[in-house]
Amino acid sequence: MITATVRVERHDNVPVVYVQGEIDIVNASQVGGQLFDAAPNDAPGVVVDLSTVTYLDSRGLHLLFELAERLRIRDQRLQIVVPPRALIRRVLLLTHLDSVVSLSASVQEAVQQMMPAR
Repeated sequence: MITATVRVERHDNVPVVYVQGEIDIVNASQVGGQLFDAAPNDAPGVVVDLSTVTYLDSRGLHLLFELAERLRIRDQRLQIVVPPRALIRRVLLLTHLDSVVSLSASVQEAVQQMMPAR
């Protein structure tokens, strides 16, 4: 069984959550707890890097929709990083997650989009 590892860093006051491995029914609650805890109230939102996620089931998708809604209620945004040709990106597009969150090709791009206009 492959599990997910989660690591959080801050880039210019933006929490970036790096997820690696698989997000499924077995570990979605644990991963979700770490994602929800990564967004302090003073941040503009959260960047979740799924570049190295190899599998995402329906529970993992639900987790991302739920995170987006929680952040929206707090006037925060969710940016998801996933490479343009990644299978995970196709899943996110097929489920229309891109209608509620922004998809970015890189962490740098996602953090820049999260920053207020100057």
